[in-house]
Amino acid sequence: MKMNVAFLDCRSHGDCAVITFTEGKRKACIVVDGGEDKSSAAALSSYLQSEGISAIDLMVGTHIDSDHINGLKHFVQEQLKKKRSNKPHVAIKEFWGPLPSQERIPDVVGTDVPETGILGETITWRQYVIQSVRQNDDLFEALGELDVPIHHPSRAAPPKVRFKSVKIELLGPDVQIPSDHIVKKALSLPPPTARGIRSLEDLRAAVSDHATATAVQAKRNANNQSIVLRIRPATGVAAAKAWTFLLTGDAEEEAWGEMLSHSPTERRLPARVLKIPHHGSAANGITAAGAAKVKPKYSVNSVGQKHGLPDEGTLELLDGLNSAILCTQRNASSSHKSACHAVPSADCPAKGNPATVRFSLDTATGKCSITPAGRKCRHDWRA
Repeated sequence: MKMNVAFLDCRSHGDCAVITFTEGKRKACIVVDGGEDKSSAAALSSYLQSEGISAIDLMVGTHIDSDHINGLKHFVQEQLKKKRSNKPHVAIKEFWGPLPSQERIPDVVGTDVPETGILGETITWRQYVIQSVRQNDDLFEALGELDVPIHHPSRAAPPKVRFKSVKIELLGPDVQIPSDHIVKKALSLPPPTARGIRSLEDLRAAVSDHATATAVQAKRNANNQSIVLRIRPATGVAAAKAWTFLLTGDAEEEAWGEMLSHSPTERRLPARVLKIPHHGSAANGITAAGAAKVKPKYSVNSVGQKHGLPDEGTLELLDGLNSAILCTQRNASSSHKSACHAVPSADCPAKGNPATVRFSLDTATGKCSITPAGRKCRHDWRA
């Protein structure tokens, strides 16, 4: 069997992985996340076309964040449009994703506040959370019109895996929560008895501080709801089955702590290839304990020109485990400088050369090739 695991260059920002393999006499396909916009959806469409894929057996949206779910929304809406026009389209046989909203999502108030300072950041965070939830709801609406079976997987309610050629293990989340609960957290108000409120200005400051904290916490809650999957060949020689791929969404510290504390999950964390969570963020991505348990030989970072990612701490952590770091792009943004901003070109194969990172495995021999060749980061992050 031939099994390919491709981490797509999303053209903008976000995560998108495509796994293709032989299932019986046909070519099967799994898509995990889709990047953040129409250009990401176009990158996914182009890759599927190059692989001759006319049907996706399983599509997974790991969590509600826009840079994971919005590209899927645009992709699915495009397939729905083609189907309505009786044009060839990519069929989707099954979808796994976070719970949609159970109640109406309210509009953000106070959007006339300038986007500067603490209050401006508050509005931005709130808008991002609400926008992501609405995009997730729009995705589910399009999937429903395509009659796609939908599951909301968790360890408490794992869906049935129908493949025989690959093994899929669900490591997180432990439970699912409705997306509108995350929005309610972002829009909650401080208690009227909050300390230090002696004037209208004190109240305004307390509301601003509380709103910032709760909006950020709401986003953390969404990230920690990430569907975490471990995928490997189920057939072939032992050397092939050793090629395990851990796809982590944006799992943050709380999610890693939960997985490490759950013995059956903790035993399944080791993987040869790690999709670095949260685009290499050190403040809210993989933990030292999590990385030490996974102990990946290869670590793939899906990153775009946003948010100053990846962070040096994450790169040093993985490099210290002798893990080869492979990036789909180099973040050269001058407004939010990443740890890679000043890395010499000779040490960064991704500089000016965005590319899909692909693992091509022959399960009969256990041999795996990685393209582009020589993609490994050559910078010494331990220096």
